[in-house]
Formats: sequence, C-alpha cells, structure tokens
Amino acid sequence: AHAAQPVGPSAPDWQLAAFLPAQASMAAASRSAQLTTLLAGLLLCVAGWVWLRRRRWAEARQAALAAMNSELEHRVATRTAQLNLSNAALAAEIAERAAVESRARQLRDDLAQANRLSILGQVSAGVAHEINQPVAAIRTYAQTGQQLIDAGAVPEARENLDEIVAITDRIGAITPSLKGFARRGKGDLRPIEVEAALDGALSLLAGRIRDAGVEIRREPALPGATVTAGRIRLEQILVNLLQNALDALAGRPDPVITIAVAETPATVTITVRDNGTGIPDAVRDQLFMPFTTTKEKGLGLGLVISGDLALEFGGTLRLEPARPGEAGTAFTLELPRAA
Repeated sequence: AHAAQPVGPSAPDWQLAAFLPAQASMAAASRSAQLTTLLAGLLLCVAGWVWLRRRRWAEARQAALAAMNSELEHRVATRTAQLNLSNAALAAEIAERAAVESRARQLRDDLAQANRLSILGQVSAGVAHEINQPVAAIRTYAQTGQQLIDAGAVPEARENLDEIVAITDRIGAITPSLKGFARRGKGDLRPIEVEAALDGALSLLAGRIRDAGVEIRREPALPGATVTAGRIRLEQILVNLLQNALDALAGRPDPVITIAVAETPATVTITVRDNGTGIPDAVRDQLFMPFTTTKEKGLGLGLVISGDLALEFGGTLRLEPARPGEAGTAFTLELPRAA
C-alpha cells in the first residue's frame, strides 16, 4: 500500500511517502465480501424458503377449497335429488288426498241426496193427503158450480170458481217445495231468510204434524233474520230435526214442538225443542256418530248428515244439555249471520 503527504511549507516540492504491506487489508476486504455474500445468500435462501412455503400452503389451500367445493356440489346434488323425490312423493300424496276428498265430497252429497229422497218418501203420504183434500174440494165446487149455472145463479157459480182458483193456488204452493227439496242442492251459499226456510220445512211435514196432533209453537220471529246457507240443504236440516221431534212425541200426551230463533252480531241460532221422552245419557255423546240411533226403524244417519251440512255452511249443530226436571230434547243449529 502507498501513501504520500507533503512535507510542509518549508519544502513545498517535497513529499513524504510510506509503503506498507497490502495483504492484511486485502484479507480483511476479502472476509468482509465473503461475509456479505454469505449473508446475502442466506437471506436469499430464507426468502426462497418462505416463498416456497407460502406457495405450497396456497396450493394446499386451493386443493382443500377445490375438494370442499366438490364435496359441497356433491352434497347439493344429492340433497336436490332427495328433495325432488320428496316433492314428487308429496305431489303424488296431495293429488291422492285431493282425489279422496273429492270422492268423500261426492259420497257425502250422494248421501245427503239419498236422505232428502228418504224424507220425501216419508212425507209423501202426508203430502198426498194435503193434495187429495183440495182435489176433492175442487170436484165438489165444480159439480156445484155446474148446478148453479144450470139454475141461472151465475154470481154463486162465480164464487165457486173463485174457491177453485184459491184451492189450486194452495196446491201450487205445495208441489214446488217438493220439487225443490228433491233437487240436488248446489254448493253455493247465499243469504237465506230463516222464517222462509222454517215455513218450507213445516209445509213438507204439515200432514204428519196435523195427523199426530202436535202443537207447533214458534216463538216471536225476528224479522229479516238471515243466514249464509243453501236453501234446500237448510230445509233438509230443519226437516231432519222436526222429524226426530215428531218421532220422539209419538204416543205422548199433549205433544209440543217449540221453535225459537235468536241472533247475535255474528250468528243466528235455531232451536227445535220437543217435550218427548228425551235421549238416554249413554247415547248423547255418540249421537252424531254414524249409525247411532234411538229409533227402532232408522239408520242413524240423519243427524250425521245434518251436522256435516251445518259445517259446510260454517256453522254447528249441537244437542243441548238436558234441563233438570224437564223432559224432552233440544237441538240448536247455529249458522253465520248473513252480512
């Protein structure tokens, strides 16, 4: 190594030179360079190891995510297939249930129609009597009218003709109720006047009521009381209740059927009460079950059908509790009040 320095102001042209060995400096520089290279290599190795580690971790994570996605897709596909099968089974069950309910409705309608025709068969004798009497009267008035005309008594003959017209109007009022009652009731509901339905039911049973000597007591009617129901089916319920009351009064002294109508803001109730022997306690809880009856002749379906019809109207038909110390039976039909 070589170093030079001026001697000083006294000898400006002179320089002092010193020569030293360079091996030690070279060795130190070499060691420093090697150390720097080693550290740099070590840092590179560490950086490479970290990069490789992160890359492998990323690849492993991607592989795990891919596996999870594949498993999830498999599960979704499996679950979707299961849901499709369940939906298909549910749809088949719903269709089967709808078919069963449709058949049940059809059977119920057929049974209700059979009940109406059975009622008509039972009241036909009384209705025939109701018609035969006016027909006989018409014959008498006609024969008398002929004699009056032959005698020249035209005003009296005209009175006979007026009587014949009035009688034919009476007969005309009987037959439409029979035709309407026998007709299969439609499913639509509409406002029905309670008093009109009661009049129709009582007219069908008028002959039997008169022959049995039963007194009908109708408590003061509520003017304009209307319910949401079907006219024919409502009359069917009332006829069933009245017929049961008539059966319970057979052979009883002073038989009475009381009909009461009451209103609430939402409902109208019709109660049919008789003073017969009543219903045994053992039968009361099963009275609305099919084939339960207290009659010697009867299938025990009238109340079941009537209860189903009441439910169809959104109402109920119930047996009232027995009154202490009083004989007889009371049924209450509760129906939605027409708006």
